[in-house]
Amino acid sequence: MMSHGLRRVLLALLTAGSIAVSEPVSVQGRPPEAGPPLQTILEMETTARLLAILLHSGRYVINENQDLFDDPDKGDKRFTPEVFEQQLVEVFHSRSGIDLQELATARLPQRTKELLRALVSSSKRVVAEAQPEINRKGVGFKGFIPAVFGARVASRFTESTGVRLKQTALVTRNPSNAPDAFEKKALQEFADPSYPREKVISEVTAASRTLRLMFPLYATRRCLDCHGEPKGELDKTGHPREGLRLGQNAGAISVVLPIRK
Repeated sequence: MMSHGLRRVLLALLTAGSIAVSEPVSVQGRPPEAGPPLQTILEMETTARLLAILLHSGRYVINENQDLFDDPDKGDKRFTPEVFEQQLVEVFHSRSGIDLQELATARLPQRTKELLRALVSSSKRVVAEAQPEINRKGVGFKGFIPAVFGARVASRFTESTGVRLKQTALVTRNPSNAPDAFEKKALQEFADPSYPREKVISEVTAASRTLRLMFPLYATRRCLDCHGEPKGELDKTGHPREGLRLGQNAGAISVVLPIRK
């Protein structure tokens, strides 16, 4: 039975998001395939949303440490995987109300706990592997930015768990981040200034046995260093600026979560 605490969390997330559930699928005269129970859908959206928040929190930590990374006069930045994790725990807690250090007693589905731990592990591994970049002396811009961090983490996490994470936008710098049809439709909704801030869009299909969720992202002051005005001018990465304004939608984190029987 679902606990009262979990029920409140799941209903809150359901209210904050938009869920579309496909009709049961019939194959060659067989009876329609039953879709997943509502409780499973609610728990899966909780999981997908928390994974998106956790990846976004890691991106935020990397963003906040850009000046440290790009200091050409300092060698060892002392930004170890452990330091990163400490900051990640604080940011994620402020955004989700969940303490990653107390997951064992958190009122969350076991699979959610396992995937959150796996995403933390993937994130720390990426930071560990980036130490030569971060600590390189005599060089300013290192290129270890939120988008690079997010792409590396998403790749490792997907490889180890089978749950796909992806950073996407209507206009992408990396062709591999280009949106598919579902993502494009959600991004077009997010781009509408009247769209409710941070409201997710999700969909469950019985045919593919997956839950898909889009978590919107918004331009911060640091984002504007590369993605702001003047539009078309090259930024420090060598890409044309998109001309974004503070608070404007800046894309989304896409999550594809397989449904377990």
